[in-house]
Amino acid sequence: MAFNISDFNSKVNKHGLAKNNLFFARITLPKSITNELTATSPIVRDIEFFCRGVTLPELDITTGDVQPQGFGPVVRRPQGINFPVLPATFMVDSEFGVLKLFHRWSQAIVNYDTSGGRFAGVNNQLPFELGYKEDYQATMQVAVYSHGSRSVEYLYEFSGLYPVNVGSMEASWMNDAEVMTLPVGFSYDELKVTGARTGKVLSDRPGSTTGKLLKWFSSINSAVNTIESITKPAGVQDAINQINNINNIVESF
Repeated sequence: MAFNISDFNSKVNKHGLAKNNLFFARITLPKSITNELTATSPIVRDIEFFCRGVTLPELDITTGDVQPQGFGPVVRRPQGINFPVLPATFMVDSEFGVLKLFHRWSQAIVNYDTSGGRFAGVNNQLPFELGYKEDYQATMQVAVYSHGSRSVEYLYEFSGLYPVNVGSMEASWMNDAEVMTLPVGFSYDELKVTGARTGKVLSDRPGSTTGKLLKWFSSINSAVNTIESITKPAGVQDAINQINNINNIVESF
């Protein structure tokens, strides 16, 4: 089939094209950070408006090389999936509240400050001591809009999110009109997108792997409880009862 420019234009005009500058990033910061900085840095509550750009991550499916027949060409088969670092760029405000936020957030992850001495803690963290993830993890939503309308959007949701690198910045006299920006890379545990299907808990239906697995775990738990209850028999009948229990364990596997 020959390429037809009129058909191409009609299809593109019919469906339209998304633009990369129609987005909004919303970050729900950990309470330990917001409670500590809100009084001194009001920018904390407005941080989402300073997100200048974000690179939406790829779905990185890991693969392994195999030879299906034991010889011949090597092909790739899926093994799992990786969540790459989520890069974002933030504009720095005139009072440097954005810098303070990310530097303090990083300190909640690992206390890098030693200005108070090797045994001076910050929020019960000694220098280079790691914090608890529940105290510094956050969530982030990135909504991409179509044609400038909030009625058509594609949503990325990241949970268990925290910064793994707060990037370098350039201070220069070359251009006094350029806005100072801060690159930040986030790690996250879970990703949800509009186009993905929401899973359902599998039932114990015939042939269900989940149901069989739950039964197997249940049998292990029963076996452990029975083994822990085995003691020196108090009499002949007690010894017979314990032998029967052991036989039941063997049959369950």
